[in-house]
Amino acid sequence: MKRRLDIEIHREDHKYDALGQIFLGAIDRTRTLAILREYLGSKVTLHRVELDDDRLRIQADVKEFPTESRNLVELGREMMRRGHVKGAVGQLEEALQLAPLNFEALKTLGRLYYRQRERDLARHYLTRAREVSGRDLDILRLLAEIALHQDQRLTALAYLEQVLRTRPSDRRARAALARLQPAPDGGRPPS
Repeated sequence: MKRRLDIEIHREDHKYDALGQIFLGAIDRTRTLAILREYLGSKVTLHRVELDDDRLRIQADVKEFPTESRNLVELGREMMRRGHVKGAVGQLEEALQLAPLNFEALKTLGRLYYRQRERDLARHYLTRAREVSGRDLDILRLLAEIALHQDQRLTALAYLEQVLRTRPSDRRARAALARLQPAPDGGRPPS
């Protein structure tokens, strides 16, 4: 089954990888499309690609088996609840084989790896989930936490500011932002 999908790739998520070249304007359109096809995978067909300063907006078709993929996500979540991390990862990865841009599978894998303190893998899956559905503030908060753990304060600040633009009363984002503010004596706040 094919599904039309809007994808939004953000510059701050790809400063140090091949997609970062696109935002720098360092490559031509042909190379841009090649990089996007490699990043998104063979099951994704590009229809429209627009670069808007710090965002790359893409409209694409994705070949997927959504029902089967959703069932595997549920099995993966159940295995996580029972403490079977390896089995959960297997189910979730298989769900992504059937639907490579399945938001729930991407987010669940990101959260699982975050809990396992595998921050690079967590960031990878959470970033992909954000690209598919940027409305999930939990993803932005988790990406901010990962950036803080990796001492990327400016990146964490950018994520938290995005959360607060959408939901100004978000207490978790405000608390994390307070940790980033310089101490009154000009030093860094305690970690």
